Amino acid sequence: MTPERLRARLAELYGLTVAGAQPVNGGADNAARLYRVTDAGGRAFAVKSTARGSPAGLVVPAALGGRYAPQPRRTSAGELWADVDGLRLSVVDWVDGDTALESGMDRARWNAYGRLIAALHAVPPDDTLRRWVPREDFEPGRWAALFDRVDAELDGLPRDAHGKRLAAMWLPHRDALRAVRERTIRLGAKLRQRAGLPAAVPCHADPHLGNLMVTSAGEVVLIDFDDAVLAPPERDLMFVLGGGVIAAASVTGEQQRWFAEGYGHHDPDPDLLAYYRGVRVLEDVAEPARLVLDPGSTPDERETNLGYVADVLSPRGLLGQAR
Repeated sequence: MTPERLRARLAELYGLTVAGAQPVNGGADNAARLYRVTDAGGRAFAVKSTARGSPAGLVVPAALGGRYAPQPRRTSAGELWADVDGLRLSVVDWVDGDTALESGMDRARWNAYGRLIAALHAVPPDDTLRRWVPREDFEPGRWAALFDRVDAELDGLPRDAHGKRLAAMWLPHRDALRAVRERTIRLGAKLRQRAGLPAAVPCHADPHLGNLMVTSAGEVVLIDFDDAVLAPPERDLMFVLGGGVIAAASVTGEQQRWFAEGYGHHDPDPDLLAYYRGVRVLEDVAEPARLVLDPGSTPDERETNLGYVADVLSPRGLLGQAR
């Protein structure tokens, strides 16, 4: 969608007079286009068009409310998004501030983070959420298949420098990675058959500190709900319990206690935590490794994704937790 067409569609569908539109690069959705748009009054919005995924990333924050998540602006017809040329067009409040990774987290912010996740998990899964938000199926086949593809490709002795560096990282951990893969497959099958699982609640599914924003007013809000899912609470709690998913910002025991002060008491289910950690390991090594091996990736993209693999495999990384 060209900037000119975007302006016209925003005026037509949202009654929005665009004063400026700046493309925003980055993000995992390569099929999406994101703009920071300002209206005539200077208010800023994140405007996104995409052909991928579900509208869960709009439905869940709308249900959660503006205290904890940037809110979608509704169309003139009252809808959370508009269908334009086969794309889903959405307008969401822009959040000014730094991520929690950039600004740091003290006790008060960990408390607030816990309250935020508790509020999310307390949102009743009404008919709208059940219609639009995917439900956990405990089927890790997508990530297991991608892991297998990368693992096999590394047997081909990559000839370029980035591929050789990836192999040098990967191969010493191959047995541990394969063990996590097998256990995750087994746990998924077990959980699909298990009775008495915790009730499914709205989950963000990727609430690491890079998706937690500290606003200019000092509040914490959660962004990027694109992977939202109805799942047991462990789907989100895995990002705090045991150390989190980012080795360079490992969550300490003290920080976990501060989070719990805000979230409240919860006895985590060990099988669910192990399953979700296993899936995240497969995702966080296989997807960046695929991009390192892709001849269409730029050198900068390969370097960045080598760093993601190294983070998972590092002594404080997620592989160690999953084992």
